[in-house]
Amino acid sequence: MTLKNFVSGAAAWIALGLFGLMIPAVGDAQTAKIKLGSSLSPPSLDSITPYVAIEKGFFKKYGLDAEVVEFRGDATHVKALLSGEIDLSINMGATEAIVSASKKAPIRLWVVANPITPYHFVARKEAGTTLQALVGKSIAVSGIGAISYHIPRIVLERSGVDPEKFKYVAVGSPADRFKALVAGKIDATVVTNTEAAKLASYPEIVDIVNVPKIVPEIPYEFGMAREDYIQKNTDTIYKLAKAIIESNRWIASNKAGAVEVAKKILPEETPEVLSKAYDSADPRLWGVNGDVTEASYNYTVDFLKKVGYLEKPLPYGQFFDRRFVDRALKELGRK
Repeated sequence: MTLKNFVSGAAAWIALGLFGLMIPAVGDAQTAKIKLGSSLSPPSLDSITPYVAIEKGFFKKYGLDAEVVEFRGDATHVKALLSGEIDLSINMGATEAIVSASKKAPIRLWVVANPITPYHFVARKEAGTTLQALVGKSIAVSGIGAISYHIPRIVLERSGVDPEKFKYVAVGSPADRFKALVAGKIDATVVTNTEAAKLASYPEIVDIVNVPKIVPEIPYEFGMAREDYIQKNTDTIYKLAKAIIESNRWIASNKAGAVEVAKKILPEETPEVLSKAYDSADPRLWGVNGDVTEASYNYTVDFLKKVGYLEKPLPYGQFFDRRFVDRALKELGRK
């Protein structure tokens, strides 16, 4: 080979190498535009983490173009995730996610948006002002088996009231359930801080239990992904997890900003209601570390087993793929 041919060949290889660097890798690059599912439509202040990540540029910071696809309840949300209609979930009810995975749905937890619930157990005053007085009455839930179905049952049981002595009616989102309660179509339900903040305007509704004070172990919203998606898009999921954690930290330390974003996605709510909802939220609501403890997970699965929704739950280590949260926390530090 002549020197001229060698130089020419080397230049070609260098050019090819540079060209190769410009070609996106298969998998992660294909998921730069991401559809994230949420079980709440309309959303609530308590579920604004992905909206904040979009609005304040946390996703964009890591080269991600994400949108939130809203569903009315967990059942349709799970189907959409399994069918590939959406790429990942960010606001899926924790109990639904656990039950689905235990029933062999190939999905795993990748980040925890809300490690505790934002719920208040509320009822029509005429139906009863105590849990015991509500026996035999109707409780609205988003769906049978959803987190809004299990939470009142846990509250009732822990308070010494038999949860089997109630009628559970599938209605929909927290906003839908609150409307049904106000209209007198149902007797009680669990609502989020957003709805609870309005109770001063509805003297016929009474707030009976601030749920996290009775049941702090139950997580609220999980970020779930299909196993095949996780295998092909590990770097993308790490970036998403980091953005979610940063968003939650921003929300937890920035009331004015959080209320401002909430107002954009909930234009029908007043700033006063949103401000009151923020103040009434337990500070632990927004997962500043993006995870849930093994003890909380085990408490939740033990309850689900007890009421017949689980037979063989996945162990914590199999259900929660911690790689992405752990990597993010290594860089961000734990709070």
